Amino acid sequence: MPPRILVNEDSEIDFKLLQAEFKRSQFECQLRQVASRDEFIKALPEFLPDLIISDYYLIGFSGLDALEILKRLQPDTPFIILTNALNEETAVECMKRGATDYVLKNKLPRLVATLNGVLERRRLVLENIRIQREHEQLFRLTPDLFCMTSLDGALQVVNPAWPLRTGYTQQELIGRPLFTLVHPDDRHALSSWWSTLVSTGQTAAPFATVHSVAPTDFECRLVHKEKGFRNIQWSAKPFPSENKIYAYGHDLTEHKQAEFALRESESRFRRMADSAPVLIWMSDTSKSFFYFNQPWLDFTGRRLAEEVGNGWTDMIHPEDREHTLQRYEQSFNERTSFRSEFRLQRYDGHYRWVVTHGTPRLDNQGVFSGYIGSCFDVTDQHEVEAHLAYRAIKQSALASFGRFALAHHAFAELTQEATRLVADTLRVERSQVLAVEPATRVLTLAASTGPALDEPAIPYGHASQAAMEDNHPIHFSDTPENFPGAGAFTTLGVLSGIAIPIGAGKLAYGWITALTRDERLFSREAIDFMHGLANILSTVHQREVAEHALVESEQKLLQSQKMEAVGLLAGGVAHDFNNLLTAIRCYGDILHDDLAEIAPELQAKAGEILKATSRASALVRQLLAFSRKQVLQLEFLDLNFVLTDLKDLIRSLLSENIDLTVQLPDEPVTIEADRSQIEQVIINLAINARDAMTHGGALTLRTGWRDLSAGEVPDLMPGRYSVISVTDTGSGMTEDVQAKIFQPFFTTKPKGRGTGLGLATCAVVIKHYAGAIRFDTVIGEGTTFHVLVPHTASPALNLDFNFDAEPGTGTESILLVEDDEAIRNVTSAILRSLGYQIFPFPGGAEALEFCSGPNAPTFDLLLSDIVMPNIGGRELAERLLSMRPGLRVLFMSGYVDDPVILQAVQEAAVPFLEKPFTRDILARKVREAIDLKTEHTR
Repeated sequence: MPPRILVNEDSEIDFKLLQAEFKRSQFECQLRQVASRDEFIKALPEFLPDLIISDYYLIGFSGLDALEILKRLQPDTPFIILTNALNEETAVECMKRGATDYVLKNKLPRLVATLNGVLERRRLVLENIRIQREHEQLFRLTPDLFCMTSLDGALQVVNPAWPLRTGYTQQELIGRPLFTLVHPDDRHALSSWWSTLVSTGQTAAPFATVHSVAPTDFECRLVHKEKGFRNIQWSAKPFPSENKIYAYGHDLTEHKQAEFALRESESRFRRMADSAPVLIWMSDTSKSFFYFNQPWLDFTGRRLAEEVGNGWTDMIHPEDREHTLQRYEQSFNERTSFRSEFRLQRYDGHYRWVVTHGTPRLDNQGVFSGYIGSCFDVTDQHEVEAHLAYRAIKQSALASFGRFALAHHAFAELTQEATRLVADTLRVERSQVLAVEPATRVLTLAASTGPALDEPAIPYGHASQAAMEDNHPIHFSDTPENFPGAGAFTTLGVLSGIAIPIGAGKLAYGWITALTRDERLFSREAIDFMHGLANILSTVHQREVAEHALVESEQKLLQSQKMEAVGLLAGGVAHDFNNLLTAIRCYGDILHDDLAEIAPELQAKAGEILKATSRASALVRQLLAFSRKQVLQLEFLDLNFVLTDLKDLIRSLLSENIDLTVQLPDEPVTIEADRSQIEQVIINLAINARDAMTHGGALTLRTGWRDLSAGEVPDLMPGRYSVISVTDTGSGMTEDVQAKIFQPFFTTKPKGRGTGLGLATCAVVIKHYAGAIRFDTVIGEGTTFHVLVPHTASPALNLDFNFDAEPGTGTESILLVEDDEAIRNVTSAILRSLGYQIFPFPGGAEALEFCSGPNAPTFDLLLSDIVMPNIGGRELAERLLSMRPGLRVLFMSGYVDDPVILQAVQEAAVPFLEKPFTRDILARKVREAIDLKTEHTR
């Protein structure tokens, strides 16, 4: 860019001469002419001249006036005086006043040279100023330490980084010896380095020149005023003649910390890698392996120097080396993870199967740095897999043989197939099935697979008594004297063999054998495989023996199915009958109470109706128990009261030639159980006792207690038990009958008289309550059954019931849902007479519609039947509870077919009212259900 020159000249002729000279000399510049003070002052900020040429004499405005203005406004701009005549004194005065130079107008050719010199000096000055400013900025802004000290180390000038690094202000630092800021442990070393620097006069890098021999840089710790220290690396240049040293300190603290962190990280990695239970390796970007952890070196038994590079590949099995390295190189070129499996030689020379997983390794900037990988020894896994595969083959063969047997092949075909499977699966030369005659113990060949036998047939002799009695595998090499057919097999060159019995005891058929001419130890799995075949053969062999028993079993099953059908029918009949009994009983209660006022003389007849319904209710409960649809409701029972209540019923079941005696103690004999089940057990035992006394006798029922010690009665815990004893004077039981008495379907009664489930059911019921049934019997004298149930002392057992007490009343609102109109009406009437507000509905749909209405009242209790068309009681309760979470629920039914509700009732999680019920029971159950809500609310 050409220089800008401002010409202060009032003569147009002189200005044109000046332009002509510039043109002649080819001096390119931008010229601007001013001729007055005002023009001059205005042009300075507008034109920003690089140089000013001014005539000495101007009208009303001299060159010296312009010089004074320039010194005030732009003092750094060069100023040249151009005049016609200027004596020496005036020229000196102009130079003193600040003019850069002067040129006479009659010597204009000299002007261009003068201008070039002045402009070049100005350029150098400006460049020097720029460099000086940059150095000042660098000095001020650099995070490193710059300082100037005396030769003895006293700080004279410091840059702003010093206060940041030391915590001292610049005022505190100036004049302070550098040594006092250094860590005490480093001061001696700094003094030595400083003395060498001063005495030699040499420069420490980075100030050293190419030709100078620089002393080593010095590193020390610079102590902060308040916290810790900084690691500083010093370089310096001494100027002894000026008593100065310029020093530069580079802060290495972060670098040192990063190096320490890196060393710690590497140390942690190596410790972790060396303690890992796997073999770890690492490679670099050249595919060369440079690291193997200690477990790797322990595995191979080699040193790290032997493994690095590609030395580790020497340990790969020759058959696996090529494909392993190809897999690694392919993944390396693609920068992808890989998995490879190969055999690696262990320190003992054995090859072990290993699986290696390799993953690309990236540095902090995400640049690929090689691979890291790990190896796992999977030899044991391979052996297990092979073992499992062999096991699968045997299991498959066994399953195939099972299917083959199920196809009802002839037994001879089965034995032949079994020997073939043994020979093929266990890889033995010969397999045979030997049959034995139990009476004579003579052995005969039933089937054989292997080399053909010579004719005539080899005699196999007799099985030893020990072999007949032993139900375990027999090894040929261990006990050849007991091995079936050992003599014949010895002639065939057999050295090892095993024989597995087919069947046992009276049902024994013979043995299946595996035979080989090699020394061999048969594994547990091989024996189990042959056991499986033997078991199948034994099962099939017993098929014909068991045909008669199977037919009998089918007849019993048919009888059981008939009983199940009768049970289902009984459950359905009981449900409907319970509804009828509920209406009869409740209306009978109402009638009985009403007759007390209007016709007391008829009240006794109404009482007879109530007694009849009670007996009918007991009958229905037995029907439900028979159908297994009864709801178990645990309660504290006094067995004395239970027997007293059952006495009349049991008397009605006995013939007239049997005397009934009930012996009860004065104290309560209590248990916790469902009354209906206990009554069922007592009735079943009484009926069995009756059937045992075909010619009459005596039946005695008694209750009491028994304290058991540990192990006194098998399967029972020690403690006190409540006991029900049922004694008859019948024929007693033989040992054979005693062994089977609790087996399902076993009965001693004539065909069509018994199902064989009575005592079995009793045993199951009592076992449910952690009890047991035991018996004493003497042939010709009779039998006593003892029912033992854990004794439970009722905490609030009230044996003095007040049957005339007023039932519970209330004013709460009850939503009643019952599909039977008679029950719905009588229940509503009873509850209203007790003060409750009743909202009756015939079904769940109607109740839900009413409760979903805008003006539906708030109910305190839902009283619902369980078994109803369309929407049952359980579904209705769930839907209402979702609408009204605080609603209490009381279910009622004489028959429960919902397993969820049945379980909830039995666990006392849901209140339940069993049909048929009386007015008092209804009142009490409703009151209890509502009061339960109040207790939960509290």
